[in-house]
Amino acid sequence: MKTKSLLILLIFIIIIYNVKLFSQCSDAGICTLGKHYEKEQRPHTSSVSLSYIYGTSGKDADVNGTLNNLSYGTFRLDADIDILKNTRLAVGMPYTFVSGPLGDNNGAGDLTVAFTRIFKIEKIHTLSFSAGGKFATGNVNSSDSLPQRYMPGLGTNDMLLGASYSYQNYYFGIGYQKSFGRSRNYITRLKRGDDVLVRAGFFEQFNKVGVKAEILTIIKIQPNSILNTSSTTESFIEIDGSNEPQVNLLGTLTYQASREIGLTIQAAIPFLKRDYNFDGLKRTLSLVGSVSYFFTLK
Repeated sequence: MKTKSLLILLIFIIIIYNVKLFSQCSDAGICTLGKHYEKEQRPHTSSVSLSYIYGTSGKDADVNGTLNNLSYGTFRLDADIDILKNTRLAVGMPYTFVSGPLGDNNGAGDLTVAFTRIFKIEKIHTLSFSAGGKFATGNVNSSDSLPQRYMPGLGTNDMLLGASYSYQNYYFGIGYQKSFGRSRNYITRLKRGDDVLVRAGFFEQFNKVGVKAEILTIIKIQPNSILNTSSTTESFIEIDGSNEPQVNLLGTLTYQASREIGLTIQAAIPFLKRDYNFDGLKRTLSLVGSVSYFFTLK
């Protein structure tokens, strides 16, 4: 166990100092699925968290010549509430600032809501199922008529389904995100393909410090489609290759400052590079820091 713990710490140090990041788990909503609840978590505990996420898209243009060099700064408020026995409600809302060569934009993003039911099996196995949605509360247009990648919202209402299994310090999770309709953005009218998430990881607790390493893969089932700007009538075209997968090694470090306060930092090493940024979710660098307040409702 000591060797595994040292390995996780080494992976996390490598992640923190690695800056050649290509694709971080996006804020489309699917990354909220397939999570697990660590065995050290106190029963009936709820939390409210405030996070800051900094990211850049990278300076390299997409393969179709679309400019990038965008920077993203997001404040995100999350609540994870113990509402019933073994049943939890997770709610998240971001506020994002976007800056790039075509202009600047900011605003509230899309609301994410998910219910999770947890089952304990023989006290050593944990199985959970989640269902929820991402709702198009974020703006997708601005007075400058900027494309979708500059918008704080994705413009669609999505269905979220997920499940996870954990045994001792290991866990495995899956998720599915179904996107309905297309964005109302003037420039792209983007329709995103559905996503499938597969994640697997290992976690360990050292007194007040927790470390976690996981492999996270997102597979887009269909290509994205956008407005055909070369047509005189409204029509749409699929973008070949835009259903590219994302594979990341995620590292998370937590510190329980007190019974009520917890701190978290997270980073990732990607294995694949994204060639398109129509949705604004491409990152070459992404760092997350958050503070959480824990409480009980009972």
